[in-house]
Amino acid sequence: MSDVDSLQRTEEAVAQLRQEAAAARHREVVEDLRRPPLADTANKPRRRVTASLAQVRTATNMREGPLPEVYELAVSLIETGLLHPPLVRETGDAAEPYEVVSGHRRVAAMRLVDEALGEPREWELDVREGMSRREALTLQFAENFHQRKPEPIMFARAVRQIMIEDPTLTAAEVSRITGAPAKWTLSALKLLELPAVAERVEAGDLAFTAADMVRRAVSTGRVDEAEAVELAQKAADGEITTGELRRAVGYVPPKPENYDQLSSELDRARWEARRAAEHGGGRDADADQREWESGGSSASSSEGPSFSANVASGAAAGLAGPGGAEGIGSASGDPADEIDPEIRAVALDAYLLGRLLRDVAPAHREALGITDREGETFQYAFTLRPYERTAALRTLAGALLAEDDNPPRELRHLLQPA
Repeated sequence: MSDVDSLQRTEEAVAQLRQEAAAARHREVVEDLRRPPLADTANKPRRRVTASLAQVRTATNMREGPLPEVYELAVSLIETGLLHPPLVRETGDAAEPYEVVSGHRRVAAMRLVDEALGEPREWELDVREGMSRREALTLQFAENFHQRKPEPIMFARAVRQIMIEDPTLTAAEVSRITGAPAKWTLSALKLLELPAVAERVEAGDLAFTAADMVRRAVSTGRVDEAEAVELAQKAADGEITTGELRRAVGYVPPKPENYDQLSSELDRARWEARRAAEHGGGRDADADQREWESGGSSASSSEGPSFSANVASGAAAGLAGPGGAEGIGSASGDPADEIDPEIRAVALDAYLLGRLLRDVAPAHREALGITDREGETFQYAFTLRPYERTAALRTLAGALLAEDDNPPRELRHLLQPA
């Protein structure tokens, strides 16, 4: 089988794995949507009423600051009318029987129209019956979140207000009710525990990702709160770079979810393509399967050294050969001693990881307890299994990307919080 055919088979296997993963995610989503709702807000009856704005109370809006484009909306109300009445709830107050839940900008524009025309009008309102204040806050939160993702501190304060209204709710439950990512909710809430750092985020001086990194360092005890505030202020004032901040707090990025599983699946696809290529040459397919299931970590008495042993020995030979690291191919230079292409590829991965840890990211090497005395860095890299090495490379690449003060434009979206 040619290299082109082998590559095509591998790509087809990877594509199939991705399709299966997408189908599994879809099934999980459908199953999750079948869960009963935490509240009955969606089923509460609605009715349309008309009332003057003197009868409408304006509740606290999740989004702080001036409302945008109120004048433009007021012009539209005069020219085309009110297309979607504001959503309100009943207050039980005879003087102000309604409270705005959703549509604060529309109500502001309606008030401006009343003022401009010199007389109050009767406006249509959409009443959701039996809605509690907590439900009103939650509904407002959900609408704002899905229209435009709010700033993290504003977001956290809104979540905290909902939890104050209903102390039985957890942060995860608030996230589910509003459709916000649970991890983002928890990170934003915890940031409120460092008010001095939160203020710099709110002022726009400090990125949320940098602030959350400092917060994690405090929670794990790597720095105390005073040190964290000082480092955050230096980063906000431009006295230190994001990379320097990461090193100062000893930040080690966590692995993404399902990272090992995805890496293992990709390795399996490459392995199966290799099996298909070698099966015609007489290699025992059952032995290959046993080797894969063992993770390549054990040797078969009938088959000789394991795959990972071959990788280590072949890589060592290639690294020691005349071509050095740049020419991994054979120890003797004789084409007859050519290293298996799969072994060569894995050896290059191990060499790259070793070089990165030794020369580019020594802080991460030290975090692993590696001093690089007598080549410890390369020994570590070569002892990892292929999927472990791939995971380590990608985690390290993510850390280096986050430390890059001028990352490639195509990768900047990876630096946004989840």
